[in-house]
Amino acid sequence: IHMAYVAQQHLDGYEATVQHAVKRKAAFNKRVLAHSPKEVVFSAGQLVQFFHSSLHSMLEARHKVLPKWSPPHHIAER
Repeated sequence: IHMAYVAQQHLDGYEATVQHAVKRKAAFNKRVLAHSPKEVVFSAGQLVQFFHSSLHSMLEARHKVLPKWSPPHHIAER
């Protein structure tokens, strides 16, 4: 019975953590969208980079030293 209680406490804690993260993400998105347009529009000649999100969540040692951002790219046309 004690092990079942501990397992349930672990699941409850995990659920609370996920719910908190969802609430914080919603609050952050609401704040960001209030101050900026919903769509980012780049014009020709601007430099942009993109984030490799697939590398962000990998915990393997060989992925930790890889750059997470792309090299700068010029916007050619819209």
